Amino acid sequence: MTWTYDQSSGHLYHNGAPVPGGIGYAGRGAHKNRPASQNLRNRGPIPRGAWRIGGYTSSKGPLTITLSPKPGTNTFGRSAFRIHGDSARHPGAASEGCIIMPYAVRSLIITSGDHDLEVVQ
Repeated sequence: MTWTYDQSSGHLYHNGAPVPGGIGYAGRGAHKNRPASQNLRNRGPIPRGAWRIGGYTSSKGPLTITLSPKPGTNTFGRSAFRIHGDSARHPGAASEGCIIMPYAVRSLIITSGDHDLEVVQ
């Protein structure tokens, strides 16, 4: 089954249905949730395409989910994409391209066992 993240709205879907509480963001400042900025390192949102959901770490806080691009996904030379939580000190400013979602949503992603993420515009 597939997860879908919408670059422009920040909405997350699972098997086509909206995920409760699944509204987040990707990108920084004026480039947040702005698909035209997907090529900008450390500013634009995660690029469109197919991604593999890996395991999780605590590199960016609790339950940081790793993402790997699948063949054919243009990352524009960018790397180290994750799904992680927001900044407590600076809410709305935690992303340099990573998808920001609440803890409960990240937990749902991990426990679902589904490893496919499609990023759309």
